[in-house]
Amino acid sequence: MTRFEYIANTATDCKPSWSNKDKIRFHYFNPHGIMAKRRASDDRILAMVEGGFAKTGALMAYGSLNRYHTDKLMLLINKSRVTDFEARYYVQQIEREISAADAFIESIAACI
Repeated sequence: MTRFEYIANTATDCKPSWSNKDKIRFHYFNPHGIMAKRRASDDRILAMVEGGFAKTGALMAYGSLNRYHTDKLMLLINKSRVTDFEARYYVQQIEREISAADAFIESIAACI
């Protein structure tokens, strides 16, 4: 098994000893990374919109159309060198967006 296969498929958490590039690969490709959590969050928002519980603007504010930080994370995969700030910042921002989406879903669920 190659290092990439381990990071992208097998690892269950991001190790502090990994390089910044490996941390980005984990969060982008691994089923335990931040992008997998983001896709699940996007799916929940889409279900709320398709169910008629939220307007389509929720996709732009909280869902799959809110792509700035996820696109930046994807661009880091192609960079030859990733700084520690970049490796942490975009992951933290995506975590913040997931939290905001969860709060939105909870606020809708409280009204149902």
